[in-house]
Amino acid sequence: MELAELLENARRNEALLKRLQAFELQLLSAQNWQDFLTLLLEALPSQFDLDAVSLRICDPDGELKASMLQSLDIDQGALLNQIEFKVSLPISKADVIETPPPWRSGLRLPLMRSGEYIGQLCMFSSREDRFTAGMATDFMQHLAAVIAACLVMVRQSEAQALMALTDPLTGAENRRGFDRVYRREWARGQRQHHVFAMVLMDIDHFKKVNDIHGHGTGDRVLKTLCRTLKSTIRPTDHIGRLGGEEFALILPGCQPDQLMAVVSRVQESIREMSVLNDSGKRVPVTASGAFIAVTPRPHQDLSVEQVLDHLDKYLYKAKAAGRDRFLPAASA
Repeated sequence: MELAELLENARRNEALLKRLQAFELQLLSAQNWQDFLTLLLEALPSQFDLDAVSLRICDPDGELKASMLQSLDIDQGALLNQIEFKVSLPISKADVIETPPPWRSGLRLPLMRSGEYIGQLCMFSSREDRFTAGMATDFMQHLAAVIAACLVMVRQSEAQALMALTDPLTGAENRRGFDRVYRREWARGQRQHHVFAMVLMDIDHFKKVNDIHGHGTGDRVLKTLCRTLKSTIRPTDHIGRLGGEEFALILPGCQPDQLMAVVSRVQESIREMSVLNDSGKRVPVTASGAFIAVTPRPHQDLSVEQVLDHLDKYLYKAKAAGRDRFLPAASA
């Protein structure tokens, strides 16, 4: 190899190293899933002349996916289309891989952290010579190590943030977490003319459940309710425990003509819940509530307290009318 070619390769490697170092600093500053995934799946391709990037993550219990869904709103959730969540993955080494059309070359990088195999990062190019045997894979493997470390740090950061926003008994969002979701949906609605729906509900005769069957059974009712709601609504919907036996839902993108069907499913799933008392006897559970479609408008400011107060009037009417029913609320 001639001197000129050696010098040119050295200059290219130096330039690549500088870009990698700058990108790694950006990754290390990421504190949440939105920042981390945006850098990895959008900024990485644009900064390093790639056509596509995909991420495969070992997620045997589904906790990582649930964490990302909890943290991202619907718009940001599109990032998850580039991620595969796998129960397990065969351990691979850094290597050039065969690629499906239209890509003509690709590189797979294992993501390892403290001996844990986290997953794989795959990079694709339409250029046949973009990834070849003998390329500067040391740079890429160093980047993969940084990505793995950052993924673990963001996972821990999100878990700590989630604890402060989560009801410890049921796993639903606490009042603070629910308020945060409402503000996010309201702001998005103002930007994009996006609608969302809210449902307020209260478990019928919950005090009697505690008095007759004990607080242990009451806790089982609350936890079963949240598990039931999670299995009935979409992963992008939100459940908040506002206090005691009072819960609320935020349903992003739920249109007014869809809302009644969603509420009917929720109501039926609550009726079908199977909760046993300490003697093994089934405790019937129903709920009453109210629901409304919300359409944020520019220069309008409707707080979550105002919407909940409005819904509470209709929830009271539902209870007064015999319970086990959900009523539509008039526009707030």
